Amino acid sequence: MSTDYPLMTLPSYELYQLAHIATFLAEALARHRRAGHRSERDAALRDIAGGRTAYENALGVTTPSGQLPGPIDAATYKAASEMVERGPREAHVVSLEATGRSGWAVVGRVPGIGPVGAVVPDEPTANALRQHLLTQPAGELAPWSVRDRAVRMPKLPRRVDLAAFVENLDPRRLSSRAVVRHLRGVDRRTDAAIRGRFAGIDLDAPLVVTPSTPQAASPAKEPAAQSVGATAPSAAADSTPQAGSSRPPAPRQGRSAGQETPARPVVASRHVCGLGAQPTSGAAKAPTTNAGP
Repeated sequence: MSTDYPLMTLPSYELYQLAHIATFLAEALARHRRAGHRSERDAALRDIAGGRTAYENALGVTTPSGQLPGPIDAATYKAASEMVERGPREAHVVSLEATGRSGWAVVGRVPGIGPVGAVVPDEPTANALRQHLLTQPAGELAPWSVRDRAVRMPKLPRRVDLAAFVENLDPRRLSSRAVVRHLRGVDRRTDAAIRGRFAGIDLDAPLVVTPSTPQAASPAKEPAAQSVGATAPSAAADSTPQAGSSRPPAPRQGRSAGQETPARPVVASRHVCGLGAQPTSGAAKAPTTNAGP
Protein backbone atom coordinates (compact mmCIF):
# COMPACT_ATOMS: atom_id res chain seq x y z
CA MET A 1 0.00 0.00 0.00
CA SER A 2 1.30 3.47 -0.85
CA THR A 3 2.53 5.68 1.99
CA ASP A 4 0.14 8.32 0.65
CA TYR A 5 -2.77 6.13 1.74
CA PRO A 6 -1.49 4.12 4.72
CA LEU A 7 -4.89 3.46 6.27
CA MET A 8 -8.30 2.69 4.81
CA THR A 9 -10.01 4.26 7.82
CA LEU A 10 -12.44 7.02 6.88
CA PRO A 11 -13.44 9.65 9.46
CA SER A 12 -16.99 10.69 10.02
CA TYR A 13 -18.44 13.12 7.51
CA GLU A 14 -18.56 16.14 9.83
CA LEU A 15 -15.01 15.57 11.12
CA TYR A 16 -13.83 15.29 7.53
CA GLN A 17 -15.39 18.66 6.72
CA LEU A 18 -13.87 20.23 9.81
CA ALA A 19 -10.38 19.00 8.96
CA HIS A 20 -10.59 20.41 5.45
CA ILE A 21 -11.64 23.81 6.78
CA ALA A 22 -8.72 23.74 9.24
CA THR A 23 -6.32 22.89 6.40
CA PHE A 24 -7.76 25.76 4.36
CA LEU A 25 -6.93 28.10 7.26
CA ALA A 26 -3.40 26.70 7.55
CA GLU A 27 -2.79 27.31 3.83
CA ALA A 28 -4.05 30.88 4.12
CA LEU A 29 -1.77 31.49 7.12
CA ALA A 30 1.20 30.19 5.15
CA ARG A 31 0.38 32.54 2.25
CA HIS A 32 0.07 35.48 4.64
CA ARG A 33 3.45 34.65 6.18
CA ARG A 34 5.31 34.62 2.86
CA ALA A 35 3.34 37.44 1.18
CA GLY A 36 5.62 40.00 -0.45
CA HIS A 37 3.03 42.57 -1.51
CA ARG A 38 0.10 44.21 0.20
CA SER A 39 -2.37 42.72 -2.28
CA GLU A 40 -1.14 39.21 -1.39
CA ARG A 41 -1.47 39.91 2.33
CA ASP A 42 -4.97 41.34 1.85
CA ALA A 43 -6.03 38.26 -0.14
CA ALA A 44 -4.63 35.98 2.56
CA LEU A 45 -6.41 37.95 5.30
CA ARG A 46 -9.65 37.71 3.35
CA ASP A 47 -9.27 33.93 3.13
CA ILE A 48 -8.41 33.62 6.82
CA ALA A 49 -11.45 35.67 7.80
CA GLY A 50 -13.75 33.73 5.48
CA GLY A 51 -12.34 30.42 6.65
CA ARG A 52 -12.76 31.47 10.27
CA THR A 53 -16.47 32.13 9.67
CA ALA A 54 -16.92 28.69 8.13
CA TYR A 55 -14.89 27.10 10.95
CA GLU A 56 -17.00 28.69 13.68
CA ASN A 57 -20.23 27.83 11.87
CA ALA A 58 -19.10 24.21 11.52
CA LEU A 59 -18.42 24.03 15.25
CA GLY A 60 -21.61 25.88 16.17
CA VAL A 61 -19.57 28.47 18.05
CA THR A 62 -21.64 31.35 19.39
CA THR A 63 -18.83 33.10 21.29
CA PRO A 64 -15.59 33.02 19.26
CA SER A 65 -12.47 32.49 21.34
CA GLY A 66 -10.15 34.24 18.90
CA GLN A 67 -8.12 31.05 18.45
CA LEU A 68 -7.78 29.25 15.15
CA PRO A 69 -6.07 26.02 14.08
CA GLY A 70 -2.50 26.57 12.95
CA PRO A 71 0.73 24.63 12.29
CA ILE A 72 2.58 23.53 15.39
CA ASP A 73 5.95 25.03 16.32
CA ALA A 74 9.04 23.00 17.17
CA ALA A 75 8.95 23.69 20.92
CA THR A 76 5.30 22.70 21.30
CA TYR A 77 5.81 19.67 19.09
CA LYS A 78 8.72 18.48 21.21
CA ALA A 79 6.75 18.91 24.42
CA ALA A 80 3.71 17.09 23.04
CA SER A 81 5.61 14.32 21.26
CA GLU A 82 7.28 13.26 24.51
CA MET A 83 3.89 11.91 25.55
CA VAL A 84 3.51 9.55 22.62
CA GLU A 85 5.44 6.90 20.74
CA ARG A 86 6.82 7.69 17.32
CA GLY A 87 6.08 5.58 14.26
CA PRO A 88 6.53 5.62 10.46
CA ARG A 89 3.21 7.44 9.99
CA GLU A 90 1.32 8.39 13.06
CA ALA A 91 -0.90 11.03 14.59
CA HIS A 92 -1.84 11.51 18.23
CA VAL A 93 -4.02 13.94 20.12
CA VAL A 94 -2.91 15.30 23.48
CA SER A 95 -4.16 18.04 25.78
CA LEU A 96 -1.72 20.89 26.37
CA GLU A 97 -3.04 21.45 29.88
CA ALA A 98 -0.09 19.55 31.36
CA THR A 99 2.32 22.04 29.73
CA GLY A 100 0.53 25.03 31.19
CA ARG A 101 -1.10 25.97 27.90
CA SER A 102 -4.70 25.87 26.79
CA GLY A 103 -5.92 23.91 23.80
CA TRP A 104 -4.96 20.63 22.17
CA ALA A 105 -2.04 19.41 20.10
CA VAL A 106 -1.95 16.94 17.22
CA VAL A 107 1.51 15.47 16.71
CA GLY A 108 2.56 12.97 14.10
CA ARG A 109 4.96 12.01 11.37
CA VAL A 110 4.36 11.59 7.64
CA PRO A 111 6.93 10.01 5.28
CA GLY A 112 8.12 12.57 2.77
CA ILE A 113 7.26 15.50 5.05
CA GLY A 114 8.61 14.57 8.46
CA PRO A 115 7.17 15.87 11.73
CA VAL A 116 3.68 17.30 11.35
CA GLY A 117 1.16 18.64 13.79
CA ALA A 118 -1.20 21.37 14.83
CA VAL A 119 -2.28 23.40 17.82
CA VAL A 120 -6.06 23.74 17.98
CA PRO A 121 -8.46 25.29 20.48
CA ASP A 122 -10.84 22.33 20.83
CA GLU A 123 -10.83 18.54 20.94
CA PRO A 124 -13.21 17.92 17.97
CA THR A 125 -10.86 19.72 15.60
CA ALA A 126 -7.91 17.82 17.07
CA ASN A 127 -9.62 14.47 16.45
CA ALA A 128 -10.61 15.55 12.94
CA LEU A 129 -7.04 16.54 12.09
CA ARG A 130 -5.69 13.30 13.52
CA GLN A 131 -7.84 11.37 11.05
CA HIS A 132 -6.77 13.79 8.32
CA LEU A 133 -3.08 13.15 8.94
CA LEU A 134 -3.63 9.39 8.88
CA THR A 135 -5.74 9.15 5.73
CA GLN A 136 -4.86 12.00 3.36
CA PRO A 137 -2.18 11.84 0.64
CA ALA A 138 1.15 13.31 1.75
CA GLY A 139 0.94 16.09 -0.83
CA GLU A 140 -2.12 17.53 0.92
CA LEU A 141 -0.47 17.66 4.35
CA ALA A 142 2.45 20.04 3.70
CA PRO A 143 0.71 22.97 5.50
CA TRP A 144 0.96 20.96 8.74
CA SER A 145 4.75 20.54 8.73
CA VAL A 146 6.41 21.64 11.99
CA ARG A 147 7.62 25.30 12.09
CA ASP A 148 10.66 26.70 13.83
CA ARG A 149 8.59 29.03 15.98
CA ALA A 150 4.97 29.54 16.91
CA VAL A 151 2.73 31.00 14.21
CA ARG A 152 1.55 34.54 14.91
CA MET A 153 -2.07 35.02 13.96
CA PRO A 154 -2.58 38.24 11.98
CA LYS A 155 -5.16 40.79 13.00
CA LEU A 156 -8.26 40.09 10.94
CA PRO A 157 -10.72 42.69 9.66
CA ARG A 158 -13.97 43.08 11.57
CA ARG A 159 -16.00 42.53 8.42
CA VAL A 160 -15.22 40.47 5.34
CA ASP A 161 -16.92 40.40 1.94
CA LEU A 162 -17.86 36.71 1.95
CA ALA A 163 -19.25 36.86 -1.59
CA ALA A 164 -15.89 38.10 -2.91
CA PHE A 165 -14.20 35.47 -0.79
CA VAL A 166 -16.29 32.70 -2.37
CA GLU A 167 -15.66 33.97 -5.90
CA ASN A 168 -11.90 33.56 -5.39
CA LEU A 169 -12.09 29.92 -4.25
CA ASP A 170 -11.08 26.94 -6.38
CA PRO A 171 -14.13 24.63 -6.75
CA ARG A 172 -11.83 21.69 -7.55
CA ARG A 173 -10.30 21.68 -4.08
CA LEU A 174 -11.97 19.67 -1.33
CA SER A 175 -11.02 22.24 1.31
CA SER A 176 -12.81 24.98 -0.67
CA ARG A 177 -15.94 22.83 -0.89
CA ALA A 178 -15.84 22.17 2.84
CA VAL A 179 -15.53 25.90 3.55
CA VAL A 180 -18.45 27.03 1.37
CA ARG A 181 -20.65 24.23 2.66
CA HIS A 182 -20.61 26.00 6.01
CA LEU A 183 -21.10 29.47 4.54
CA ARG A 184 -24.51 28.70 3.04
CA GLY A 185 -27.29 30.68 4.62
CA VAL A 186 -25.08 33.50 5.93
CA ASP A 187 -26.69 36.02 3.57
CA ARG A 188 -28.33 36.03 0.15
CA ARG A 189 -25.38 37.61 -1.64
CA THR A 190 -23.00 34.93 -0.38
CA ASP A 191 -25.49 32.22 -1.33
CA ALA A 192 -25.68 33.64 -4.86
CA ALA A 193 -21.89 33.63 -5.11
CA ILE A 194 -21.79 30.00 -3.95
CA ARG A 195 -24.41 28.95 -6.50
CA GLY A 196 -22.47 30.64 -9.28
CA ARG A 197 -18.95 29.60 -8.34
CA PHE A 198 -19.82 26.03 -7.34
CA ALA A 199 -22.49 25.37 -9.96
CA GLY A 200 -22.97 21.67 -10.63
CA ILE A 201 -21.13 20.60 -7.47
CA ASP A 202 -22.98 18.73 -4.73
CA LEU A 203 -21.61 20.37 -1.60
CA ASP A 204 -23.34 17.77 0.58
CA ALA A 205 -21.60 14.85 -1.11
CA PRO A 206 -18.77 13.12 0.78
CA LEU A 207 -15.32 14.59 0.12
CA VAL A 208 -13.56 11.66 -1.52
CA VAL A 209 -9.90 11.84 -2.58
CA THR A 210 -9.25 9.92 -5.80
CA PRO A 211 -5.64 8.67 -6.04
CA SER A 212 -3.95 9.51 -9.32
CA THR A 213 -3.32 6.46 -11.50
CA PRO A 214 -1.04 6.13 -14.54
CA GLN A 215 -2.86 6.45 -17.86
CA ALA A 216 -3.80 3.07 -19.24
CA ALA A 217 -2.10 1.97 -22.44
CA SER A 218 -4.14 2.16 -25.65
CA PRO A 219 -5.93 -1.11 -26.49
CA ALA A 220 -4.24 -3.34 -29.02
CA LYS A 221 -7.22 -3.09 -31.36
CA GLU A 222 -6.84 0.64 -31.93
CA PRO A 223 -3.93 0.40 -34.43
CA ALA A 224 -5.96 -2.15 -36.42
CA ALA A 225 -8.97 0.17 -36.46
CA GLN A 226 -6.72 2.98 -37.65
CA SER A 227 -5.39 0.73 -40.42
CA VAL A 228 -8.91 0.19 -41.71
CA GLY A 229 -9.56 3.91 -41.83
CA ALA A 230 -6.16 4.54 -43.41
CA THR A 231 -6.66 1.95 -46.21
CA ALA A 232 -10.18 3.03 -47.10
CA PRO A 233 -9.08 6.02 -49.22
CA SER A 234 -6.47 3.92 -51.03
CA ALA A 235 -9.10 1.33 -51.93
CA ALA A 236 -11.21 4.03 -53.51
CA ALA A 237 -8.14 5.43 -55.24
CA ASP A 238 -7.51 2.09 -56.96
CA SER A 239 -10.73 2.48 -58.92
CA THR A 240 -9.84 6.01 -60.08
CA PRO A 241 -7.37 6.41 -63.01
CA GLN A 242 -4.22 8.40 -62.33
CA ALA A 243 -3.78 11.69 -64.11
CA GLY A 244 -2.18 11.11 -67.51
CA SER A 245 -2.78 7.34 -67.41
CA SER A 246 -4.44 5.53 -70.34
CA ARG A 247 -5.60 2.62 -68.20
CA PRO A 248 -9.40 2.78 -67.90
CA PRO A 249 -10.93 2.20 -64.49
CA ALA A 250 -11.95 -1.35 -63.74
CA PRO A 251 -15.73 -1.77 -63.79
CA ARG A 252 -17.05 -2.15 -60.23
CA GLN A 253 -19.89 -4.49 -61.24
CA GLY A 254 -17.46 -7.00 -62.72
CA ARG A 255 -15.72 -7.76 -59.40
CA SER A 256 -16.54 -10.94 -57.59
CA ALA A 257 -17.12 -11.26 -53.88
CA GLY A 258 -13.66 -12.73 -53.45
CA GLN A 259 -12.00 -9.74 -55.15
CA GLU A 260 -13.65 -7.33 -52.74
CA THR A 261 -11.55 -8.60 -49.81
CA PRO A 262 -8.20 -6.70 -49.61
CA ALA A 263 -5.14 -8.87 -50.00
CA ARG A 264 -3.30 -7.00 -47.27
CA PRO A 265 -3.60 -8.30 -43.69
CA VAL A 266 -6.10 -5.75 -42.40
CA VAL A 267 -9.49 -6.04 -40.79
CA ALA A 268 -12.01 -6.68 -43.57
CA SER A 269 -15.13 -5.76 -41.64
CA ARG A 270 -16.57 -3.06 -39.45
CA HIS A 271 -18.81 -3.47 -36.42
CA VAL A 272 -22.04 -1.52 -36.86
CA CYS A 273 -24.08 -1.01 -33.72
CA GLY A 274 -27.21 -3.14 -33.92
CA LEU A 275 -26.01 -5.14 -36.94
CA GLY A 276 -22.71 -6.68 -35.83
CA ALA A 277 -19.73 -7.27 -38.13
CA GLN A 278 -20.36 -5.93 -41.66
CA PRO A 279 -17.90 -6.81 -44.51
CA THR A 280 -16.56 -3.78 -46.36
CA SER A 281 -13.82 -2.95 -48.80
CA GLY A 282 -13.95 0.81 -48.45
CA ALA A 283 -15.39 3.48 -46.24
CA ALA A 284 -18.22 2.50 -43.93
CA LYS A 285 -21.70 2.91 -45.41
CA ALA A 286 -25.05 3.27 -43.73
CA PRO A 287 -27.05 0.01 -43.73
CA THR A 288 -29.98 -0.15 -46.13
CA THR A 289 -32.20 -2.02 -43.69
CA ASN A 290 -33.64 -0.93 -40.41
CA ALA A 291 -31.33 -1.85 -37.51
CA GLY A 292 -34.14 -1.87 -35.00
CA PRO A 293 -35.95 -4.89 -33.64
